[in-house]
Amino acid sequence: MVEPAQCQAMEENKMNMVKKLAQEAQERKAEIEGNRNIPTDLIDRVKAEGLVKMWAPTSCGGLELQVSDATQMIREMAYYNASLAWVVGVTGCASLFAGYLQPQQAALLFEDRRAMVGGFAGPAGTAVKVDGGLRVSGRWSWGSGISHCSHVVGGVMLMDGGTATGTAIAFFSPDQIEMIDTWDVLGLKGTYSIDYQVDGLFVPDSHWSQFPMPSPQDEGPLYRFSFLGALSLTIAAVGLGLARRAVDEMISLASTKSPFGQGKPLSKRPEHQSTIGKIYADYSSATALYDTTIAAAEAQVLIGACTSDMKAKLRLAAVHAAHLSHRVVQEAYRLGGGSSIWKSHKLEELWRDMNVVSQHGMVSTANYRTCGSVFSGNDVPEVLL
Repeated sequence: MVEPAQCQAMEENKMNMVKKLAQEAQERKAEIEGNRNIPTDLIDRVKAEGLVKMWAPTSCGGLELQVSDATQMIREMAYYNASLAWVVGVTGCASLFAGYLQPQQAALLFEDRRAMVGGFAGPAGTAVKVDGGLRVSGRWSWGSGISHCSHVVGGVMLMDGGTATGTAIAFFSPDQIEMIDTWDVLGLKGTYSIDYQVDGLFVPDSHWSQFPMPSPQDEGPLYRFSFLGALSLTIAAVGLGLARRAVDEMISLASTKSPFGQGKPLSKRPEHQSTIGKIYADYSSATALYDTTIAAAEAQVLIGACTSDMKAKLRLAAVHAAHLSHRVVQEAYRLGGGSSIWKSHKLEELWRDMNVVSQHGMVSTANYRTCGSVFSGNDVPEVLL
């Protein structure tokens, strides 16, 4: 049995390693954004540390981290480099699949030490059942990090004639898909979130599953957590890391910047002090709701399944964290004035990345309505939670 002190030391070592990788990514920003992708040598080290299998069961060689620990790592990464945090976060979240698949299937896809799964699980493609598997066609977007993946996910609508009978996910090997370089964007430039497609591809039964998956196969409490909640919290974690860095950058800049003709530095100006107080409050509010809601959900899944009400609270914590993080970064960028516009300044990078993070559907403001509907006593399909 691992003693509490040993466990804490292990967690600290893991966080130090995460910080070191993220700091290197920060130093290699020009290379990452120029290539629009995370360098292979950096991803290889991420894989070696098991970070892209952070939520896979230990039986598959995964870390099986608590959501609170995993999202803290993502926040720490995003503080230094959001592209690395995004790729590690979304592919790490995809490793949750391993807890829901049949054990033989989970082992096939995730047991390899270098296993890394990414892609888009929404039913953008179509599939027809044939002997031994599916015949799949479709084109998917937001394939973050898939050029480094061992398997790529594609969500499909199951069709029988002209009738949709359900939804599923297919797992493709990289050599089976056509990767389409569409990633010409404002922020998160290094995520290489390209499109990809297949046409009439046969996918054997060992490489597809119903989705959303009806129930977990692994008995660990992690797999009683909300699947979509974990994804939305992952996206929000990147935003929280960006917001914390924006606050720190603005405080640092204010101590030295003195607008032309105004004498004293920004840090001595009352209106600036007031705004710093507001954005600090926004960041603190976002993290407080985020952390306490995750803690409550983790306590709940120790004794049973995550309830619909708790799933709605998780989604609310994620969308609100992303919303407030966006406001923090926008306000910090504005306060920076002319200093913020230069590529050499961190605030410029934070502004670009945050404006892409906030566009993701899992943290869009439409999620407020979904949560409010649950809290108002309406029946909301589990697929939305």
